[in-house]
Amino acid sequence: MLRERLLRELAQVCTAELVLVTAPAGSGKSTLARQWAERDPRRHAFVQLAPHLDDPAALALTLIQAFESLGAPAPKTRAAATGVEPAFSATVLPAMTSLARMRGAPYLLVIDDVHLVRTESCHRLLAALCDGVPPGSQVALLTREASPEWLARSRAQGRLQEVDRTDLALDLDEGVELFTGLAIDASRGVVAEIVENTEGWAVGVYLAALTSDVQGERDTERLASVPGGSDRYVVDYIRAEVLHDLDEDTRAFLTHTSVLEELSGPSCDAILERTDSSATLARLHERSQLVMPLDREGRRYRYHHLLAEALQNELRLNDPAAVPVLHARAARWFADQGDADSAVRHATCAGDIPLVGQCLWPQVSGCVGSGHPDRLRAWLGALTDDQIASDPWLSLASGWLAMQLGNQDGTSRWILIAQRHAGRQWRSLVTSDDYAASVAVLVAVIGRRGVGDMIALCEDALVGLPPDSPFRSAAAFLRGVGLTLQRDSEQGLASLSQAQRLSHIFNVPQVEADSLAWQAILALGRGERDQAIRLVSEASILIERNHLDRLATSAHPFTAQALVLAVGGDPATGRLALGTARRMSGALDEVLPWFGVCGRLILARAAVLLGDSGMARQLIAEARARMTPELMETMARDLLDDAEAALRSSTIDGFTSSPLTTAELRVLQFLPSNLTFPMIGEHLFLSTNTVKTHAKSIYRKFGVDSRADAVERARAIGLVEGSVHDH
Repeated sequence: MLRERLLRELAQVCTAELVLVTAPAGSGKSTLARQWAERDPRRHAFVQLAPHLDDPAALALTLIQAFESLGAPAPKTRAAATGVEPAFSATVLPAMTSLARMRGAPYLLVIDDVHLVRTESCHRLLAALCDGVPPGSQVALLTREASPEWLARSRAQGRLQEVDRTDLALDLDEGVELFTGLAIDASRGVVAEIVENTEGWAVGVYLAALTSDVQGERDTERLASVPGGSDRYVVDYIRAEVLHDLDEDTRAFLTHTSVLEELSGPSCDAILERTDSSATLARLHERSQLVMPLDREGRRYRYHHLLAEALQNELRLNDPAAVPVLHARAARWFADQGDADSAVRHATCAGDIPLVGQCLWPQVSGCVGSGHPDRLRAWLGALTDDQIASDPWLSLASGWLAMQLGNQDGTSRWILIAQRHAGRQWRSLVTSDDYAASVAVLVAVIGRRGVGDMIALCEDALVGLPPDSPFRSAAAFLRGVGLTLQRDSEQGLASLSQAQRLSHIFNVPQVEADSLAWQAILALGRGERDQAIRLVSEASILIERNHLDRLATSAHPFTAQALVLAVGGDPATGRLALGTARRMSGALDEVLPWFGVCGRLILARAAVLLGDSGMARQLIAEARARMTPELMETMARDLLDDAEAALRSSTIDGFTSSPLTTAELRVLQFLPSNLTFPMIGEHLFLSTNTVKTHAKSIYRKFGVDSRADAVERARAIGLVEGSVHDH
């Protein structure tokens, strides 16, 4: 039924950039929005929120996808999507505001079920989007609950038009039209009684007609008995009046498929172990508007929220043992379809932790090696630490995530738990057990026992890992690094080439970029500048193409790039690369001990070439403090000697940037955000006074008087992440 009255009002009155539609479920919010969008000449897109999107990174990616469908190119914004501070506040929020300001033709964006978003960061993301909506474009927010607090400013500014339950209520003429459209013969007086009793609640009026049609009755009292005013009452009514009279097979189909957010013939067949679901869904849609199509072909459906809630209540009440079984079947089906997000979500709902591990582990290398750690973080965030610790593969996945985020304590903890799962004698099993081999690679990354142990672990892991394991590329890379550190250039280069080849085959661009970068460092050491430039260029392309610039381990390629640019006589770009590498290296201080030393010495050499002897001195001092006796017997000693010799011979004492300490660099990363000093302290586990002290030192070293000026200076030299703009 077309809501002609409301559509005319929206077209004539609603010119504000934001439209808030607040009403209970079943009031016709979504129907009105779709009819409005179909009639509106502007480009439009719909975002259907769900509980699993109550995560800032997942929500950001969903909103970005919507803007892309409206014609806005957003590769940089998509690459920046993360829920981790400080990047979320400093980069993602302003990027979302910028994206909403998209140039070109105006648009209409509908965001449905806003009430399902609970976390503060997700509401901040929606607020940032709404702040950017330009005149002529509109964002419609549909919710069952009270207006979000952050809309108060837009309301005061006159940018907000509100539509509530009273506006959406059906009047008598619309009630009569609904009954007529369903070919149900009811007098105007009966319809008036129903509309009055339900307070014009669209789903209430519809259910009265639907129940009458199902029963083949025209009982005036029964038609007028549909309750109004509460989701709970109408759910109870659906259970009592709609589901009660269905045949057993149809009722079972509806209740058991209610575990799916989106329904298709194949997915329903999989969880019900039957073969006629496509026909059943089509028949149910013809019978009830509460079974709603999601495409014109009739291949995808969803249940109306109220029907889904009633079905789920029915399932939990009458067949609770079936719930985890159905979710587990759904998890396996989605895993077979390559939909990892749905597979992990259903496995989690099933409470089957080993199944979660089976669905999640194959995706780990892609998440931590291809620029998507937030995806892994969201999956693991749905579980408790105890649940993760109970499963070997989930424990190992958490170790890899902590490592890629530069979380030293988290990495150490999860490695210990993974080793416990592998058994006390796990080192003796590395060549024969794929789990022990997988643990060995992560232990080798950390390298706490030195270069020799790192090489030995990787050599054994290359034997024990399955031939199709993406982690073979990481093992080959680390083995190559270790061998070249021990001055075995021939075998080391062969292993680095193997790592480059394997990472390309298994699509692990981070390891491929790392392999190219270390080969570039070695090429410079041999005086092969052109070869080094080519290798670093290839690594840089991989980083940009796969959006790896936020991964902690990308500090390695950026370090190589800084030195190559400095050697090549490109001071402006070299200084920016030096600052970027310096910023990113802090996250790897305690995670990769060999890089904590070698990376600093490589950057020190670059700093000398770029005329920043102050930074070179500090980097050399930091490297010396981290140098172990074992590393002093490796190529790290050569790098130290070269850096000190270059510094002694340097006659330039210019400064491209004041040498900040590691602690100051960490605080600096939060300054572009809108987080207060106490909030920054909470993230860094520092007192507010300590944060203030570091901030004042940063201002002094930069020669500025304000936080904004410090951020501007830091961005200019690559010490904080730059703003994201796609257009």
